[in-house]
Amino acid sequence: MTHTAGNRGSLPREKVSNGSTSGADVEYSIMLAVLNFQKDFMQSNYSHIQVRFVKNTIEVDLTRTSPIPAEERLAQTQEGCIQLREMHQALFATGQDRLQKELTEILGEHIYELRTDLDPPTGKSTMVINLLGASEHSIK
Repeated sequence: MTHTAGNRGSLPREKVSNGSTSGADVEYSIMLAVLNFQKDFMQSNYSHIQVRFVKNTIEVDLTRTSPIPAEERLAQTQEGCIQLREMHQALFATGQDRLQKELTEILGEHIYELRTDLDPPTGKSTMVINLLGASEHSIK
């Protein structure tokens, strides 16, 4: 599912952990949780988000609203790209427990691993959510 995120205030926080939730509702709730985390905690704004389910994995791709000039400059060198990736991962790690708690409420399952990566030249961020069990039972 692909969405374009508007530039608005705090997004509604949806909870859809019951077994009768449609796949679209779960995707939408995950999208809102990730966007709220990025906006409120990471202070980042994204204009495009895509959520994909692959077995026990959920992949979330985020594209920034606009590039950050300092990051664009750093991304011109390999060393700068490494620094940007490490900084992105460190910032994410400081608050990932908040996001993990919300995603667990939405999915009704435990998350085995939650990680992120940044493609510095494009500014595209990818989040990978690995679930302990099969997610098919909660996504219909």
